[in-house]
Amino acid sequence: MSTLVIMLLILLIAVLAYLIIFFKFGYVYCDSKVCLVGKTALVTGGSSGIGYELALQLASRGCKVIIADKIVKEEIKTSIINETHNPNIKLEYVDFGSFQSIRNFAEKLKITEDKLDILMNNVGIGKAPERPSEDGLNLTMQINHYSPFLLTHLLIDLLKNSSDARIVFTTSSASFLHVMTPDSVTNDNIKLSKYRMNDYSCAKFCTVVSSDIFAEKLKKYNISCNTYHPGVAKTTFFENTLRNVNTYSFTDWWAYWHIMFLKVFVGVTPRQASQAAMKLAVSNEFKNVTGLFYGKYLPNLRPKLADNKDFCRRIWSVSEKVVGLKANEKL
Repeated sequence: MSTLVIMLLILLIAVLAYLIIFFKFGYVYCDSKVCLVGKTALVTGGSSGIGYELALQLASRGCKVIIADKIVKEEIKTSIINETHNPNIKLEYVDFGSFQSIRNFAEKLKITEDKLDILMNNVGIGKAPERPSEDGLNLTMQINHYSPFLLTHLLIDLLKNSSDARIVFTTSSASFLHVMTPDSVTNDNIKLSKYRMNDYSCAKFCTVVSSDIFAEKLKKYNISCNTYHPGVAKTTFFENTLRNVNTYSFTDWWAYWHIMFLKVFVGVTPRQASQAAMKLAVSNEFKNVTGLFYGKYLPNLRPKLADNKDFCRRIWSVSEKVVGLKANEKL
């Protein structure tokens, strides 16, 4: 074996060891002891994975937890109640691929709740089926970006009724891989790449952008808004993504097996992956802190173009149009 090959193998092992240490043992830990009795939290996509862990941890602190998901099973509620002894758990059906479903849910919440203290915008999908949504949109963009954008707007009045309201968006390190350019945003649309595997990273980039602008606009109401990236979590998220692929390109397969490799070697449990979100949502350390892109992975870095204010404002403006915000719903 040549010296060059040996050196390359040593380098590969060193890089892998670094990744294992950095990702697997470098996750944020929420050590806050804050009690949430009397608080109300909404967790979107809370029926499984990281969302379920968020709901479980919030419930364990005495919080009233509302789970909004397309998967609504009584055993999910029962499991949380049995583990936390907190009976104040609600499951609500919401289809995040439908703006009307979002509006119906928001109207119902305004009737049943007098305030909302924590909004966990956790819902997401890696790659949706290639059919358009009932609103005629790319489903991956709608579920990951447009629908949380709309829901957050519709719940602002409930958040204003809290003394310390916090919004947390789940984004992804994949947001750094987005392929958007200033030309990607027109007056009435966000154009995506022809490669569908890029849809997720672009949607998560838009999540970072919208969270930053929510933070700016809501600061005057004492509502904080932050994003976090959970790293690589050992959930069925990406396996479910592959099931939504009708035709498998080389890019699809490469992305899938790349993720599977990372899950095996550097993946963390859903509970570990949820710690950064919990810290943002409950810790006194983050009271009145807003506009962060948080997590120990890639600390202090932001996706390219996230600091381009004009570009970000155009994403916000076109998102308002796409989701059909009325004049009185805009911030």
